[in-house]
Amino acid sequence: MLNYDKDIEMYFELKGSPASSKESYVRRMKAFVHFMETHQKDVENVSFSDIQQYILYLKNERKISAGTINNYISAIKFFYTYVLATHKGTVVL
Repeated sequence: MLNYDKDIEMYFELKGSPASSKESYVRRMKAFVHFMETHQKDVENVSFSDIQQYILYLKNERKISAGTINNYISAIKFFYTYVLATHKGTVVL
């Protein structure tokens, strides 16, 4: 996924998560990035409103359940709090 593959691999290796967890997060992050790119948004500079629009898209157009949307939100949080921060050299504990 973009240039973040090493950061994602490191996180899940350190955490000891099963491969299925990593794959699920990566799949959801890729869907988010694709949506933002389709709407000409730089994923590193999206607004809260952009994320809200994505969630509404998942709910209204994709008809995804609330529980699954929460999984997407978790992946988005992971992307911004860990992946981007690590990629930029910010310390995340």
